[in-house]
Amino acid sequence: MVRKANTKVRKARVKKDKESSLVFNCTSCAQPQLLVQGKRNILCHPQLQVGVCRECLIFAHADVIPLDEEGYEIYCRWCSELGNLVCCDECKSPFCEECISRNIGPEYYDSLMDIDEWKCFICEPAAIESLRELAKAALDHQNYNDPSDLLLEKCSAIFNGDADLNDSDREEIVKERLRLRRNNLNETFNRKKKEKAEAEEKSESNSGKSDNVDSEDDEQMNDNKKKKADSGSEYESSPESPKKKRIQ
Repeated sequence: MVRKANTKVRKARVKKDKESSLVFNCTSCAQPQLLVQGKRNILCHPQLQVGVCRECLIFAHADVIPLDEEGYEIYCRWCSELGNLVCCDECKSPFCEECISRNIGPEYYDSLMDIDEWKCFICEPAAIESLRELAKAALDHQNYNDPSDLLLEKCSAIFNGDADLNDSDREEIVKERLRLRRNNLNETFNRKKKEKAEAEEKSESNSGKSDNVDSEDDEQMNDNKKKKADSGSEYESSPESPKKKRIQ
């Protein structure tokens, strides 16, 4: 009986929270999360200190992050996914175009193309300071504090997602994301391998054509020299040809 009563109270609380929705969009996956007091739907990114959902935090630590040939990580430090990466010149942390454009703005990302040296949001967090403040407000509210003005301003919205994921659901979500990321990585690796092989084949083909052209040029030069030598010999032996005088 007590268990049923608790369940009713819990459902009533979720319903009440839905009616007065405070929806926080995860800065990593952009999925909306319902802010509920006493629950931990939003957590803090360990390096950026911005708000991320539990699934993204688990996903970020669920696999080994490989490095490329130059020693850079191949996954975005924010969302742990593949993408068009911009790497920090200070700490080498990579950040993808999608995370930067969505959270900071596309203009900021475009401006990075004109910067010789860029320090990321870990080294210089000024660009994400407002996101940090919002994450702190969300965490405070989940710890049974009243929502701040900032939270009410930024996170008041109608929630249409699942307000009560259990641990097994989160595990399945993370597993599926890992599977998709590994597939994308394999496809990217195979594509680059194929492009490299095609480039090498094209280079060898061009090199072979160049060698043939050089060989033909050499043969032509030898023929010209031979013809010139024969012509000179006929010129000297011809009785009609005038003799050249040697100038003292």
